[in-house]
Amino acid sequence: MEYYYTPKENVDEEKDRLIIDDFEYRHLAKVLRKKTGDHITITDGCRNIYHCEISEIDSKNIICKILKKEFNKFEPGLDLVLCIAPLRNMDRLEFAIEKAVELGVYCIQPVITEFTVNINILSDSKIKRINKIIIGAMGQSQRCLLPEFLPELSLNDLIKNTLTETNKIVMYESSHPENDLNQTEIQIRKEKDKKCYLLIGPEGGFSKNEIELLEKNNWKISSLGERKLRAETAAIVSVFNLISNY
Repeated sequence: MEYYYTPKENVDEEKDRLIIDDFEYRHLAKVLRKKTGDHITITDGCRNIYHCEISEIDSKNIICKILKKEFNKFEPGLDLVLCIAPLRNMDRLEFAIEKAVELGVYCIQPVITEFTVNINILSDSKIKRINKIIIGAMGQSQRCLLPEFLPELSLNDLIKNTLTETNKIVMYESSHPENDLNQTEIQIRKEKDKKCYLLIGPEGGFSKNEIELLEKNNWKISSLGERKLRAETAAIVSVFNLISNY
C-alpha cells in the first residue's frame, strides 16, 4: 500500500481530520479516482502515519477523517546526507534522487564542483519537480520521513560546513583498492556519530586538487572497485551499501 503525503500543518489531530491539497490532491482525485468512503494512508513526513477515510472531496481539497495514528520507527539507523553534484542529464539526477530516497537517505545536498557542467540546472521549477519526486518516492517506499532537498552549495562551502563532522565519505574512481567502500563502512560503524555525509561527483569526477582538499579536511576517500560507474549508479550503490549494512 502506497503512502500519500500532506504537510503537518494540514493535520488537525484534535478534530481527527486532515486535508490533502496540491499535487497529492490531483493524484488521488483525478488520477486514482478516489471516492468518499475510501480508505487511504497518509504521512506528514515527520514519521507520523494516519490511517484515514475520505469524508469529502471538493474542487481543491480532499478532507479525511483520521481513524488511527501511528509513529513510524523503521527509518534507517544512519542519517545519510547524500551530497551530489548536478549531472549533465537532469533525468539521471532525478533518477538518482528518487532511488536514494526509496533506499532511505536523510536529506539531499546538491554540490557544485570543478567539473560540474550544468551549474544553473537547478532552477525553481526544477527544484519544485525534484521535491515532487522526493514525495512520490517516500510514499511509494512507505517511508514516513520526508528528506529535505537543500539549497546548493559550492564544494568549499560544504567542506567548511562539515568541519566538525566525523563521518564523511567521498566516492572517487581513482581511489586505491584498499579504500573499498565496504572497509570504509566498517570504520564508520565504529563511530558513535549517527550522521554520515556521502559525496558523489559529476560525470567528470573530481579534480586532484579537490580530492587533496577533501582528504586534508578528513573526508574518507573511497571507491566501489575497479569499474568506472556512472554518477547516478555510484550514488545508488553507495547509498544502498551504507544504509543496508549500518
